[in-house]
Amino acid sequence: MASEPTLDFDQLIAPISDDSPSGQYLRRSDFERFQRAKDARAEAVNAERKIREFAMYDEDELAALQEQGQAVEVPSAPDWRVVLDQCVDIIANHSKDLWVASWLIEANTRRNGYAGARDGFRLVNKICETFWEGIYPPHDEDDGYLDTVSQITSLNGLEGAGTLIAPLEEIPLLPGYGALTFAAYREATTGGGGGEVTEGDFDNAVRQIDLDQLRQHEEDIAEAIEAFKELTATLEDKCRVDGDEEDHTPPSSQIRRTLESIQQAFSNLTRNLLSGDSDAGGEGDAEASATGLTSNAAPQVDLAQAQVNNREDAFRMLMKASEFFRKTEPHSPVSYMLQQTVEFGRMDLPTLLQKLIQDSSVLRNLSERTGIPVKDDEYDED
Repeated sequence: MASEPTLDFDQLIAPISDDSPSGQYLRRSDFERFQRAKDARAEAVNAERKIREFAMYDEDELAALQEQGQAVEVPSAPDWRVVLDQCVDIIANHSKDLWVASWLIEANTRRNGYAGARDGFRLVNKICETFWEGIYPPHDEDDGYLDTVSQITSLNGLEGAGTLIAPLEEIPLLPGYGALTFAAYREATTGGGGGEVTEGDFDNAVRQIDLDQLRQHEEDIAEAIEAFKELTATLEDKCRVDGDEEDHTPPSSQIRRTLESIQQAFSNLTRNLLSGDSDAGGEGDAEASATGLTSNAAPQVDLAQAQVNNREDAFRMLMKASEFFRKTEPHSPVSYMLQQTVEFGRMDLPTLLQKLIQDSSVLRNLSERTGIPVKDDEYDED
């Protein structure tokens, strides 16, 4: 089951008033309120920039700066809660403004992760579907919807990365492990291993997380992708107006690719833990209900009744047994050994040998004698 909604959609989608469902154009009627939200976002973005700059210095460099008499202050944390609250207030009570809604997506993603992004996309989609005829900023005779959707365009970016890309990449890829983000995973797996986080950190952490949490995280990612697809389709439909010289539909490829890459990375990390969930879930739940089992009952692994028709069935049985031992004997290594067995079983022989044999000379000798195309950093068998 995915996470609960992070926004009050009934409040945010309700008309501002009967006479003016979309409210007022704040840049003309209440610019100060609009500017406060804009400034709050700018302050939060600036605080994040200062934190990134501060992180570039190590302890010795900071000490050297202090010795030189330069003041070194630890940057304060960005306050995205203020941004979120102000955007919610404007959209619920004053104006259905897509600039403000775009800032809400940024803030809610930072505050609530994948579920926050999902609900931000859903909110903007609902606003566009319901209030497009009176949307703010309004359609312009010369520029069409260019200004209306310009901040949504900024989320994705045109030539460079948009403003939502980094926040998505900095969401914890594994729940409860703030440092294990998608950005860190990408660096660990493709960046040469020079980062502070290693691929092994992800492999170790994922085995410590409750399976229900992993399933929820998996569904949050999937729902964020689906919500963005729906928003993209709505904007494509709304932004194409007869008579406009250009189609101002916001680009979407960078956000889409980022979300899909996150989904693939999560799948890579959890494939041995969550494999077979969708196939076995419904039937297993029905059987549990029929026998009076509840979620508090000890997990049951009925190996006598299970049928093994192929190797994937066998792997699923092993993973069910692993989950049983993890819940009933968390101190025991049996759960982790079973997981490792399944992981090895799904590898091809060259990959397995490379995983098991760390000595490059042994790998080289084995490859020369058997013809198995094993690779390592020092040896590349053509």
